[in-house]
Amino acid sequence: MKKIKLQYKIAFLSIVMVCFALLTTGIIVQKTVAESVQDSVGDRALAIAQVVALSPTVQEALLSDHPSAVIQPFAENWRKATGAAFVIVSNMQQIRLSYPVPDLVGTPLAPWLDREPVLRGEEFVYIGKGNLSPSIRANVPIFNSATGKQIGFVSVGFYLNEIDAVTRETATPVFGALLLTMCVCVAGAALLAQNVKRATFGLEPHEIGRLLKEKEATLTAIREGVVAVDTHSCIRLMNHEAAKILGADVEAWCGKPVDMILPNNKLKQVIESGQALYNEEQVVVDATIMANSVPIILDNKVVGAVVSFRDRTEMTRLAEELTGVHRFVDALRAQTHEFKNKLHTISGLIQLGRYDEAVNYAIDSQVSQEGLMNQLSGKIKDSVIYGLLLGKASEMKEKGIDFEIDPETYLQQLPVNVSTGDLVLILGNLLQNAIEAVEGHENKCISLLLCQNIDLLHIRVYNTGPWVDDRFGDEIYKRGVTTKKNGGGLGLAMVSEKLSFVGGVILHRNISEGGVEFDISIPYTRVTADG
Repeated sequence: MKKIKLQYKIAFLSIVMVCFALLTTGIIVQKTVAESVQDSVGDRALAIAQVVALSPTVQEALLSDHPSAVIQPFAENWRKATGAAFVIVSNMQQIRLSYPVPDLVGTPLAPWLDREPVLRGEEFVYIGKGNLSPSIRANVPIFNSATGKQIGFVSVGFYLNEIDAVTRETATPVFGALLLTMCVCVAGAALLAQNVKRATFGLEPHEIGRLLKEKEATLTAIREGVVAVDTHSCIRLMNHEAAKILGADVEAWCGKPVDMILPNNKLKQVIESGQALYNEEQVVVDATIMANSVPIILDNKVVGAVVSFRDRTEMTRLAEELTGVHRFVDALRAQTHEFKNKLHTISGLIQLGRYDEAVNYAIDSQVSQEGLMNQLSGKIKDSVIYGLLLGKASEMKEKGIDFEIDPETYLQQLPVNVSTGDLVLILGNLLQNAIEAVEGHENKCISLLLCQNIDLLHIRVYNTGPWVDDRFGDEIYKRGVTTKKNGGGLGLAMVSEKLSFVGGVILHRNISEGGVEFDISIPYTRVTADG
């Protein structure tokens, strides 16, 4: 099938758009003219009705015994003189005293029309249909000039079909002008199509499409985020790597201000100065990036800028996990230190000849360590997690902290989203936070539950430290927020960020008997941070 050339497509589309715009304009003009004519006719009907209502002839006739004999010819003369469709005079009982159809004089008015306003002595204009054709009607009350009491009302109307004819006559010149405009626009569309053809260097859409795909493939192959903006700092281009790093949709963000997605960018400075900036560190969403910003220069004029950036978040995450491993190593070091102290104690007792005490001390220490190992044996499959708990237990024992592991503790398999390093980071920070919380308190106790359910990995850490002030709320999970005097506000923040990444949640509550309990739930299914 032969493809339609670009210039013909543009010409056809331009003509269709112009025709649509002119048609819409015509409809609006028609409606506006119709409303204007109707308003004018309504005002005219109201003026006629007011004159008739103030006529002494009508007022005196309404007070006579045979009002129709006077009012009917009077109203008909006014109707013919003004060109109105009807001039109807009625008493307060809504009996016709004049009517375009003489046989209906003396009969009641159509009951389905709303006349409540005029019966209350108010003037009003409306569109309605009684026994006659649809019309614009003006109702005006008639008052006794001597007493001021309402004695009837007059209704003057003009048929809508006659008004429509006037509207068409009024709008005809406008539609003629629109038709002429359409002809001029068609010629302009043809010229526009030729100009666009020259501007695209004679390339057809499929050729332009191939070039676009080549550009997209090039941008995709680049393992850096690339965002291009115009002089107004609006996004003109974004590759998929940039969208991935920024958590954005490429199509949704094109044309929007770059400040909305890169709030700390230096693109405006680059556009104004025309000078490139390199290796600028920025924080966007949850990622840390290293950005290079370069101006786009055309004909010695800056027409935009391009920023390319690399994601440093993964490196940060690895560093955070490494921090958790370091804590694990520190815990093992504490355990080694504890054993050295015990060996020195046993050695001293032996040198003093107190052999029984040395034996009992060694047995007590061994029983204490074996008790924890026996409790965890077979329940914690991951050796790194197992070692972390043993190390933390030794650290707590050295600091005089009672460490209790719930008998229900059981972990044979990690969630699909969670690595051993992730759990080391979470557990290590929670237990370290608990150790720091109970330091300085007489009652130093920490308990841990690590439970594998069908759908969730449940972690509960309780410490007898001080309550978390309610005013902090969820703020304690943000970086820099801490309840300790010398705290850095990093531990719980790292836990919360890691949980957000793997789809988990963390909650805390103050225990009425004293202390704070942290509850964590991590789904075993693959859940991302955005659900």
